[in-house]
Amino acid sequence: MGLLQRLKDDFRSGLATLRLGTAHVAGRALEETELLRIRLEVRKIDQQLSDLYKDIGERAVEMKERGETAERVTYDEEIGRVVREIQQLKDARKKLDAEMDEIRDEQ
Repeated sequence: MGLLQRLKDDFRSGLATLRLGTAHVAGRALEETELLRIRLEVRKIDQQLSDLYKDIGERAVEMKERGETAERVTYDEEIGRVVREIQQLKDARKKLDAEMDEIRDEQ
């Protein structure tokens, strides 16, 4: 009977280890999925930032070609609006970076 009991205990121990491993793998998969989602959002923000920087540059060059002063270009309402939008996107990107760091630290 000792052998049967030992086999039964080993089976239970193995099953518990398997459950723990499965839970760990599932948790890790969820973390990786979340990191992937955040990376995708960061890429979208980076693309938006690139587009906005391009817009500012085009607007500034157009104004300068029309003979506007550097001061007028600096205080242009449209450029100011785009700069505010850029700052909002940068803030959102910082939050996403912090989320990724937090997820990585949990691992």
